[in-house]
Amino acid sequence: MSQSQDRIKQAHGLDGVPDRIDSYYGDWAASYDEDLRTTDYRGPHELGELFRAMAKDHPGAIGTESVVLDAGCGTGLVGGVLARRGVTVIDGFDLSESMVTEARKTGVYRTLTAGVDMNRGLVEFADDSYDMSVCCGVFTLGHVPPTGVQGLLRVTRPGGLVLLSTFSKYLAGSDFVAYVQGQADDGALKVVERRRDVPYTAEGPADYWAFEVLR
Repeated sequence: MSQSQDRIKQAHGLDGVPDRIDSYYGDWAASYDEDLRTTDYRGPHELGELFRAMAKDHPGAIGTESVVLDAGCGTGLVGGVLARRGVTVIDGFDLSESMVTEARKTGVYRTLTAGVDMNRGLVEFADDSYDMSVCCGVFTLGHVPPTGVQGLLRVTRPGGLVLLSTFSKYLAGSDFVAYVQGQADDGALKVVERRRDVPYTAEGPADYWAFEVLR
């Protein structure tokens, strides 16, 4: 196993504990992009492809004037993809201050906020603030439970979209699918698209989801 693969594997063992996650990513931030590149990280690219596919049918949520939240933005890889696709207003947040420092270097974000724990429901952000929320690499082993979806739904306006990735091993070990179905049954969201077993990293594929926010 390469050093880069070992770093990712260790990240999957953080058990969702905020202090552990913050510390780990603080130490990792400077080499994060390079480590992911060497492990064939495809998440941002594939989320960008989903974004492009959704744009035609949801112009109100996806367009050059859309206000987008990059949840768990890390070093800004997804923000960069969205900016290249014409999005001009992107806010981002991450738990790690060091990761946000790296994201700031991209120059694509309107605002960036550190210290945001998705397990707390995104209390730092107001209801219905965004046309779209994106979340890549966060619903994975050792990070955020399925209930983290609730905050994304709350801050995204009705009719807006939530785009996110779920690592295959996370799906197998969590109740994410059942949680999403419960939210759909309750009228909170509609699953617009689910792309199954699409490339993610060398460790395995992910599913990529598009939810329409219904309320």
